[in-house]
Amino acid sequence: MNATLTLERLGRVAHLRLERPQVLNAIDAAMCAALTQAMASLEADPEVGAVVVSGAGEKAFSAGADLTHMRTLEGAGLRRFIEQTWFAFERIASSPLPSVAALHGHVLGGGLELALACDLRIADETVKIGLPEMGLGSVPGSGALQRLPALIGPARTTELMLLGRRIEAAEAAAIGLVNRAVARGEALSAAMAWAQTISKLPPEAARYAKLALRVGRVPEIAASLHGLISDACHADKRYQNNTDQFKR
Repeated sequence: MNATLTLERLGRVAHLRLERPQVLNAIDAAMCAALTQAMASLEADPEVGAVVVSGAGEKAFSAGADLTHMRTLEGAGLRRFIEQTWFAFERIASSPLPSVAALHGHVLGGGLELALACDLRIADETVKIGLPEMGLGSVPGSGALQRLPALIGPARTTELMLLGRRIEAAEAAAIGLVNRAVARGEALSAAMAWAQTISKLPPEAARYAKLALRVGRVPEIAASLHGLISDACHADKRYQNNTDQFKR
């Protein structure tokens, strides 16, 4: 894609890798733009069935927003950058393509918020996950306060935000922040394996399952939505009477 992000294709799986290891894959405006562009391109490709997001280098998935970049901004410019990170991560969260984050090393601040925008998260034993923003005189502004409580509850979210402590893979899995903890260096291969399985699912089913999760639990909306979902999935004749590929 550009100097901040690379895109690889492995069958029906797209692999997006953050490519700023020299600054712990810190997120700047260029990376946000690249993520948004990449998701738009992948969504337009019917041959893509799932996305994996990872970070280059040995030290970090992402240590968060690029503070050097942020120090060059002020006022409206700073607010626009924060908005840009929000919309870039929301593009992943709202995409019809299921996504898996492969986490290692530092997963801090905006890096954690990017991971939370993915549908699934696999962390290896090197991870240090946290929200350091309060100690820097700020608050998480790119989705953590909306997405994290749904995973671990408001009390644990408040704990991580106010205390700024960093947790490891085992605890993250125990509280539901990540789906699975694996040995050092195995997060990416595990994420790719999950993505390969997911990529074989009927795309309409995957699309509407994600939508149903986002709608919430309003009974009137849910009943109508699930009727539409079932109709759309059954109408996808490519997958009718072809269930063998989904047997495990």
